[in-house]
Amino acid sequence: MAESVGALGVWRNWSGSQRAVPARWWRPGSEGELVALLQDSAGEVRVTGAGHSFSALCKTAGNLVFLDHLTGLVSHDAEQLTATAMAGTPLHQLGALLWPLGQGLINQGDIDAQSLAGACGTSTHGTGLGLGAFSAQVRALRLITPSGEVIDADAEHNSDVLHAGATSLGALGVITCITLQNRPCYQLAEREYLLPLREVLDSFEQLARDNRHAEFWAFFRTDRAVVKVLNESTEAPTPKPRFNLPVDKVLDLTSRIAHGIGGTDALMQRLLTGLHSEVRRVGRSHEIFPSPRASRFNEMEYELPLERGLECVEEVIATVQRSSLRTLFPLEYRTVAADDVWLSPFYGRDSASISIHQHICSDYRPLFDLVEPIFWKYGGRPHWGKLHSLDAAQLAELYPRWDDAARVRERLDPQGRMLNEHLRNLLVLP
Repeated sequence: MAESVGALGVWRNWSGSQRAVPARWWRPGSEGELVALLQDSAGEVRVTGAGHSFSALCKTAGNLVFLDHLTGLVSHDAEQLTATAMAGTPLHQLGALLWPLGQGLINQGDIDAQSLAGACGTSTHGTGLGLGAFSAQVRALRLITPSGEVIDADAEHNSDVLHAGATSLGALGVITCITLQNRPCYQLAEREYLLPLREVLDSFEQLARDNRHAEFWAFFRTDRAVVKVLNESTEAPTPKPRFNLPVDKVLDLTSRIAHGIGGTDALMQRLLTGLHSEVRRVGRSHEIFPSPRASRFNEMEYELPLERGLECVEEVIATVQRSSLRTLFPLEYRTVAADDVWLSPFYGRDSASISIHQHICSDYRPLFDLVEPIFWKYGGRPHWGKLHSLDAAQLAELYPRWDDAARVRERLDPQGRMLNEHLRNLLVLP
């Protein structure tokens, strides 16, 4: 029996920046139960997974759907290397489920707390030239519309729903199953090390070509950056270390010092880079991709044309350095391949992904307000799950298939039940 109960209190996202008091919390145990809930209800419907989006995608005073009972693998195709999983399956479970089937995710980010639907629905991604976001790997999906209609979509049937639904922001209905294109399972070797920032900026294009995955973190008030590369490996897995530096506790403490005591942010950043030691480890891909992220922050991320990414990084760093803003968390830089998903930020262009962060002990708005116009200058599209200030009129100019996605949404949800205030601002033109 599906759980459909009265208000249970306050819903919060991971960072605590978004809060809501839903009138009803739904936890359907099957697709049939979800259909009945949608057909027997009225008003706004939003869906939440792990709450790892920083934007207000899940906020609602109406009906909030949790898919944590709709998890696990449904089927797989050994020849085509595809697998179908329930939409609520957490990423940290998915890799382990695929491994015995001889399959592995083509790419993955360094956080694996998200649900499968949440990762695809916001175009969550990893890094690597030629490697797309989660939504780029979606080959089929099942969607239940707000009226309770069940739609299966793939390249041959309801292909417009597939192209709009692979990155949907949960605005078309409730996605319950997703089929992903995978690859043979594989091991990765990770190396994480420090380099002078100037050297990283000058050599990163070659570094990205020479490694399957390459990214870097640049602190605003030091002259060194942390570089991470991942490559396929047949070496024996490395054992887990007996002792790990409590990175998250150090980040929390240094962040509070940097934001609480004037003039200490540069000192704390030098301390963090000074404490950094080279990391090398080998293991199954789904074990190597993620890193612990318990120190909480808020984040803004934009996806820019790849050829302008490093130029933008230099302008962002110089602008922050000229300001009096206190910062601790570094800028993160990655590369992501183009795709053909209508509302993917990577639609039609290979992209550079640039993220900036502020610890939750500090107001993120001054830093984000300072940097965001620089992203606009370089033609950036915001990550749907991160904080930004663009509205529908501005976003429509950035997406060639905007009108096509809007037509699908209006057909599937003519009453706008899946739209909260945030999504109406993002998706509905004035």
